[in-house]
Amino acid sequence: MEKKVEILSREIIKPSSPTPNDKRILNLSLLDVLSSPMYTGALLFYATDSQKLLCFSSEETSLKLQKSLSETLPIFYPLAGRIIGSFVECNDEGAVFIEARVDHLLSEFLKCPVPESLELLIPVEAKSREAVTWPVLLIQANFFSCGGLVITICISHKITDATSLAMFIRGWAETSRGLGITLIPSFTASEVFPLPLDELPSKPMDRKVEVEEMSCVTKRFVFDASKIQKLRAKASSNLVKNPTRVEAVTALFWRCVTKASRSSSRTPRASVLQILVSLRGKVDSLCENTIGNMLSLMILKNEEAKIERIQDVVDELRRAREIFSLNCKEMSKSSSRIFELLEEIGKVHGRGTKVDMWMSNSWCKLGLYDADFGWGEPVWVTGRGTSNFKNLMLLIDTKDGEGIEAWITLTEEHMSLFKCDQELLESASLNPPVLI
Repeated sequence: MEKKVEILSREIIKPSSPTPNDKRILNLSLLDVLSSPMYTGALLFYATDSQKLLCFSSEETSLKLQKSLSETLPIFYPLAGRIIGSFVECNDEGAVFIEARVDHLLSEFLKCPVPESLELLIPVEAKSREAVTWPVLLIQANFFSCGGLVITICISHKITDATSLAMFIRGWAETSRGLGITLIPSFTASEVFPLPLDELPSKPMDRKVEVEEMSCVTKRFVFDASKIQKLRAKASSNLVKNPTRVEAVTALFWRCVTKASRSSSRTPRASVLQILVSLRGKVDSLCENTIGNMLSLMILKNEEAKIERIQDVVDELRRAREIFSLNCKEMSKSSSRIFELLEEIGKVHGRGTKVDMWMSNSWCKLGLYDADFGWGEPVWVTGRGTSNFKNLMLLIDTKDGEGIEAWITLTEEHMSLFKCDQELLESASLNPPVLI
């Protein structure tokens, strides 16, 4: 059934109080400047059967969201500014709030939530490949014909990562419920990771984007709680007796994509796994409520592309994480470790078709399902669905907090093999309906 989305209005929401003069300029950190010019985003789905949601018309709900957004922006003031080069001009220019009507039932929409259908619920501006300068924050409230609601929140990746996004959503939801914001954001990232005085190195990903986007397909795989338990038991070893959900799924992903690559290639290629890891709680001078791209990469290499046992992969992941945590202690003292990491990534990219590069990013335990704006918690939370890059896996909690949804983007050739892997399908279901 065709899904129609009609844009009803587009408003600029300004902070309810002006930003003080001493906060008008926010310098970006080294990690922010090195990040990709794109939007990171989350979609929050609220069901029709929420009695509190049914008490309000779509107009009343929209006004409630806009008012609470305006009241939240003074705390998250850079999100209402404009990015200019290596700093944010916190000029209260405002965020964009879009109201849309969806001619579809939410329950029907969630029976087959493919990435292409999610694209309809995302602001057009968030799909641009141009440098993200303004708006820093984009909101789209999608009202379904049945009364269901999907709130899409997109923030410039030049200033936020997924943890920052989750902090903003939490603060906005608390404000909407008439509460005070319990986790006040800190905009001190540039003090921990200042820009170097000399020239920045070129980013290895910059010249790769066009190639990486070609002929890719994204699929959603769901690991429910019972299957996760079995997978964790299978992945346990003498070294890691109780692997985490994320460790078990990541190990299975790397193992299965390596098999897909070997099956489609005449000569085995080296396999490299890059895992995005938050630096919060690992770098001593970095507080947990820091806003920004507080991320680094943990890199694992399988030079011979051997198909290792899942237990062995989990062991590698745990050892790599322990080494990574030790290296983090030195990160805030000097930017040299960051440049060494960039150089290492650049060398891998320089090997071209001789190596397969995979990436894993976890949004688990970010508390996105706690986003109650006054009409209950969301029945489903997801990222943007499609990805700008190939060979990527995004992990998100299921609603019960025990399972994992994996959104995986691969080339068409690799996906055709990966999605049929029996070892994968023992633990995951391919795009089951979302139950509400």
